[in-house]
Amino acid sequence: MGSEKTMISEWRRLVFTMDELATAILQYLLTTSKIAEKESLGRIAIVGEQDLSVTVNLKGGDKPEGRTIELKSEILGALLLTHCIRSKIPVAKRAKKSIARHDDKLALLLTID
Repeated sequence: MGSEKTMISEWRRLVFTMDELATAILQYLLTTSKIAEKESLGRIAIVGEQDLSVTVNLKGGDKPEGRTIELKSEILGALLLTHCIRSKIPVAKRAKKSIARHDDKLALLLTID
């Protein structure tokens, strides 16, 4: 063998069901007090391809039509990581983390070089 050093790379994609995504979003909204006591989650939509975000319709508040909030990719990554920790899904601390669309779901991408 030569003097070449090889590095092992690891790549994981954790794909979240819409129920898991809803659970993670609701936990985030409750923890950060961004949802009122009488509000509940309505429609959740994944928006965009490269610069992903999620729009969430909240029902049952002051407005009969509800209200919509947008969660940007940085917040989504954080709330998905928090969901993994709470669900005891192992995630390497040193992994580079990003989010991506996977069909009609959201995925957390983990890469270690």
